[in-house]
Amino acid sequence: MKNPILKTGMAVAALAGVYVLYACNQRSEEVVNDEPAQTTAATADNSVAHDGPITLAEFDKTIKGKKLVMVDFYTTWCGPCKRMAPFIARLKTEKADSVIVLSVDAEAQPEISGRYNLEGYPTVICFKNGSVLANIIGYQDYPNLLRVMRQFN
Repeated sequence: MKNPILKTGMAVAALAGVYVLYACNQRSEEVVNDEPAQTTAATADNSVAHDGPITLAEFDKTIKGKKLVMVDFYTTWCGPCKRMAPFIARLKTEKADSVIVLSVDAEAQPEISGRYNLEGYPTVICFKNGSVLANIIGYQDYPNLLRVMRQFN
């Protein structure tokens, strides 16, 4: 290969690929509970407040509600997903009056995640009245998650 620009571009692409694989396989110092409790409760706006794996019917009912729903699509092997998990849990706890936060293991629940052509993990998709309001790919810190929540409330 004699073209130095092409050679450099290929090297950059290879390094980027290695970085992505490295980043997604890093262990986070935060503990992520891979076996969440399964609890479900109906809310005043006819959506479902949920911790743990969610059924397809519960998911559909929840995203069609009047309340903002933020769905965190993650995988168990993804380092950025693990680092973002405490922020998702905090948002779920502190802003329960404003937003329903769901966490969906994209690989364990392909009947849900397969609908959205996810391009990377984590991905946060915001819904209201059954419509997608935003699709945010990649790690988000707590202030960014709050900003997104406030934008659509």
